[in-house]
Amino acid sequence: MIKRSEKEITKKWKYQSDKPLVSCCCISYNHEKYIESALDSILMQKTNFPFEIIVRDDCSTDQTQNIIKKYAIKFPSIIRPVLEQENQYSKGVNPGLATFKHAKGKYIAILECDDHWTDSNKLQKQADFLEKNKDYIISYHDCNLIDENGRLISNTINPSLKDYSSDELKCGDVFIHPNTTLFRNIDISFPKIFDEVLNGDIVLFHLLGFYGKGKFQTDIKNSVYRVHGKGIWSSLDRIQKMKNNVKTKQALQMNLSDRPELVQKIDRNIRRSLFSHLRQSLTERDFIAYFEIIKYILSNKKIDNRILLGHLKDLFGRLQKKLAAKR
Repeated sequence: MIKRSEKEITKKWKYQSDKPLVSCCCISYNHEKYIESALDSILMQKTNFPFEIIVRDDCSTDQTQNIIKKYAIKFPSIIRPVLEQENQYSKGVNPGLATFKHAKGKYIAILECDDHWTDSNKLQKQADFLEKNKDYIISYHDCNLIDENGRLISNTINPSLKDYSSDELKCGDVFIHPNTTLFRNIDISFPKIFDEVLNGDIVLFHLLGFYGKGKFQTDIKNSVYRVHGKGIWSSLDRIQKMKNNVKTKQALQMNLSDRPELVQKIDRNIRRSLFSHLRQSLTERDFIAYFEIIKYILSNKKIDNRILLGHLKDLFGRLQKKLAAKR
């Protein structure tokens, strides 16, 4: 547990208020090994404004809730625990939305409790930017990927991170990790078409896109995203992730029925993704995955089957080049 006291954290806050500027929404389930690092990385934040920590635990079966209670006792005016007595995710409750509804702040930051931040000025820098730039709805930065033992997998979530327009956010063709974000706390309702979508972060960015643009801030140190087999997304294989991504993108299309140009853009993104997975499967000689993708394309009535003709043309073109090179 961090050594800073509540008094030390709040002493530079310009005003005292029961309505903080930022709500840090922490999503927790069986994170006893990591949750202290997550909470400490928020409590180390140096801000001139009040922030709150809403840590919602979805009925963990380990010691996670006991750890949360200890933190809440030491930081009673900052930490607001929400401790579920029955697992709500198994009942179809979205953990992010269930946490956001408790947020009092003008802005929301997300941190799952197996991840953590590394920059003590993160919240201040992001809040300062959004306060000065009303046409932006969300700020984000880069993050490192580590394994469950803390070993570095990658020092970036995506080397091509950039600012995104509102239309790019709407199309879901973005690379933003939730634990890097700060966004305006607006009243967003998730349409029913997203109820069975697994990529809740893409849906969130899509809905935020109706209110503004996205800013990539390069002046913030990378946060840390932990990849492990117990994570909902991390535990999926490549083909399962591909199918879930397509399902998400098709739901976005339904919500953009009045913007045919964006529907077509998403369609192109889906085709490029499937095309890339087909090529990767052949390159890796993973023929089980290759034929599973073909079967999926043929079974999904919303996907234009002509993608397979394009793939075959590409395949024959590459073979012709190899044969020509051998001559």
